[in-house]
Amino acid sequence: MNFPVKRLLIKGMEHMAQKMYVPEKTPENLRIIEDISYVQDDLEEHKLDIIYPQIPANKYPVIINIHGGAFCMNSKNYIYRNYGIRLSGNKFAIVNINYRLSTTHVFPAQILDVIAAIKYICKNADAYQLDTANIFLSGDSAGAYLASMIGAISCDKELQEYYNWKPTISIRAIASNCGLYDFETYMQKDVKFPMKKGILEILFGTKDFTKTDSFSYSSVLNHVNENFPPIYIMDTQIRSFEKEALRMKEKIEANGIDYQIHIYDKKYKLMHAFHVMSKYSQSTEVLNEMFAFFQKHLVM
Repeated sequence: MNFPVKRLLIKGMEHMAQKMYVPEKTPENLRIIEDISYVQDDLEEHKLDIIYPQIPANKYPVIINIHGGAFCMNSKNYIYRNYGIRLSGNKFAIVNINYRLSTTHVFPAQILDVIAAIKYICKNADAYQLDTANIFLSGDSAGAYLASMIGAISCDKELQEYYNWKPTISIRAIASNCGLYDFETYMQKDVKFPMKKGILEILFGTKDFTKTDSFSYSSVLNHVNENFPPIYIMDTQIRSFEKEALRMKEKIEANGIDYQIHIYDKKYKLMHAFHVMSKYSQSTEVLNEMFAFFQKHLVM
């Protein structure tokens, strides 16, 4: 399957997902600031929303949420607007970000965009009532990878040099839901997921993606050390990245990092990234586990 056909298929998948979108009831008096440009180029891919809790405060702890979609589809809107409202939990300000997709921008544009969003939030925290002492990251699928890579960059000098970013803030914790952590291990036979190779070919813009310079700086697993942020890991056994989650767990344990892991047994019939949809009772369970884990790492 060539690149144009793959891209056409991806657009079709995204269109189907949007048609399945069912708006959820928005709480009354919910405060949302929409379409803030975190890079001053007015690109839709460089915009973010901030969803505030309904409880008044001078400053709010922050969850920067990074959407999934195989790096090539989705946005902060539609289902991720619904999810962001639930993720707020009436305590956190949710920063829902867009980033450039792989259909038009190859890796590492996606990581550079997340870094740019974090820089913007830190620079403008006072204007938006955001507490930079309490910044958390969450993501699902591709977004979970991006969140985890930010965690790796935050504690690894080699990656900081490559991505030209030395964080001035501490990531308090990460919630990584149905994520991958290394593109080489992701390609192994124990990860059962559709279009695995095609996703990476589009992401890196070439079929020889392992030979690109950026591929050498794309692994989370290879850069986990004792300073990696605490992490909540969730996955499911049906068409997802269970084996990647277990590999990450092994690295985290070896470095003495605080973590929690929850892998849903196949008997529950939960598919990849199920948790962003409110129709599953387990989605609420995942949210509650994330809240409890983040609460443990809040700076008071």
